[in-house]
Amino acid sequence: MKTKNKKAELFFLIAILSISIISCTPTEDKVKKPNIMLIVVDDMGYSDLGCYGGEIKTLNLDRLAESGVQMTNFYALPMCAPTRACLLTGVDNHQNGMGNMPPLHTSNQYMQTGYEGYLNKNVITLPEILSDNGYHTYMAGKWHLGVHSTDNYPIGRGFKKSFAQMGGGSGYFQDGFDLGPFETPITFYTRNDKRIDELPEDFYSTKAFTDEMIQYITRQEDNKPFFGYLAFTAPHDPLHVPDNYMDKYKGIYDNGYDTIRTARLNRMKEMGLIDKSVPNNPGTGNFPTWKSLSKDEKKLQARKMELYSAMIDYVDVQVGRLIDVLKQKGEYDNTLFIFMSDNGANPKEPLFYYLGNKELFDSMGFDNSLENMGRTNSFVSQGGSWAEVSATPYTYYKTTTGEGGIRTPLIVSGKGIETNGIKNATMHVTDIFPTILDYVGIERPDTYKGNTLNPLYGQSAKSFLTNNSESVRNTMNEPLCFELNGYKAVIKGDWKLMSGDEFSTGTEWKLVNLADDPGEKIDLAGQNPEKFTELKEDWQEYSKKYGYIKPEGELHVICIGAETFYKFEQ
Repeated sequence: MKTKNKKAELFFLIAILSISIISCTPTEDKVKKPNIMLIVVDDMGYSDLGCYGGEIKTLNLDRLAESGVQMTNFYALPMCAPTRACLLTGVDNHQNGMGNMPPLHTSNQYMQTGYEGYLNKNVITLPEILSDNGYHTYMAGKWHLGVHSTDNYPIGRGFKKSFAQMGGGSGYFQDGFDLGPFETPITFYTRNDKRIDELPEDFYSTKAFTDEMIQYITRQEDNKPFFGYLAFTAPHDPLHVPDNYMDKYKGIYDNGYDTIRTARLNRMKEMGLIDKSVPNNPGTGNFPTWKSLSKDEKKLQARKMELYSAMIDYVDVQVGRLIDVLKQKGEYDNTLFIFMSDNGANPKEPLFYYLGNKELFDSMGFDNSLENMGRTNSFVSQGGSWAEVSATPYTYYKTTTGEGGIRTPLIVSGKGIETNGIKNATMHVTDIFPTILDYVGIERPDTYKGNTLNPLYGQSAKSFLTNNSESVRNTMNEPLCFELNGYKAVIKGDWKLMSGDEFSTGTEWKLVNLADDPGEKIDLAGQNPEKFTELKEDWQEYSKKYGYIKPEGELHVICIGAETFYKFEQ
């Protein structure tokens, strides 16, 4: 009897101990927070993806769109670094350090508050706040948010592991040439806090970024959630393509701009992306028509778009690789995917656009012949006519606040996201930051490392994305404002006030109605003076509140040189 009692007591104690151990297990091990995978492409137009009406094969991204939410009224900024700064901080670009994009600061803007040229101390980044709350934070891809010291590197702004291209872009292969002499000081790669002096012989950046992200995820040994920022440079120029993708789109674009534009427009209408009444958009008239080109010029133009499309296709394949790894690791169903482009398609020819590129082209000896386009010693861009096709059904392109410059694709899919399909609510790039924090149940602090944080410009879209609630932003009453490098815009309901050299109708500002005129062709300022005044006052209030500095004088980088421009430290 005594032996039985002792056994019973021992069994009871073991049971109690087991229950105690289980009850002491941290909450995050019981219910793991979701992983976040934020994927950004560079200079991709609104209608390029298959799910947005494009002819480019993007099956993996299309599947994410089908299983989640596909936004049609998502706005970024006109250029890459300010968009990415807004994305990672939720703060307006004039308060996060990217009031202008390096090296485009005029002398009166350089190193002024909000115009530091890197993420300043009055913002907290997504990786900083997530890493402080139990997340692994991984970054692979383009940074372009500060090189002044390692404190400005990804590793200094919250990413525990990073493999980064530090500048705005470069050649995609091993040589990784810079985009121009004023980009030279920032054209290098880093791993964590160390600069990488040599890349592998088989290097191609789109694949290398994906490889790195996959390694971070597969080598993670604990069960903590992760935040991954996969920041591609594709399809930013130069248009570089792996050998096995060189001819994947051969012949697709031989019939020219109008044929592709019309086909995209028709598909978009069939898919419900735009109203069936939206007319075909001939563009701005700033670039050559297909009919005006010679036979050889048409071949060159078609080849550019073949390469551009192949770069996007290749990105999609890499996204598919990443998805497969997450499925194999059992993490796919617990991951939130966010995919976006940082601005519209790029219309600029490299020889004339990048500062000082005449010298670069002379020294590099690029071979931009039809047969050599897309290879490591070539440097070509998509060009203006194709960029306007990529903006279908809208007008304008990267660098401007026209719809084609700031309206971009956004796909949100995965854990907890309703399969809601195409949504027309308005979202802004700064909304991503508070949405993610709301989604994972983390509050943004008022101060960080002893610094008072600037207010969020973004608003959480969690309830909209997870519960199919009302629109994210009530732009009927709350204006949405933009400014970069002198291009301005105010969107309020269907109305848009816009200013910039390429919009000029003889006055500084142009007023359009996006519902009636998505191509932004008709200036209605004279017919609607009260609405014009209302939006102009909204702009003035915004510019004062957020610290806009009107550009004056020449570019400061020309005055002091690129090395000095990028090495300034406060």
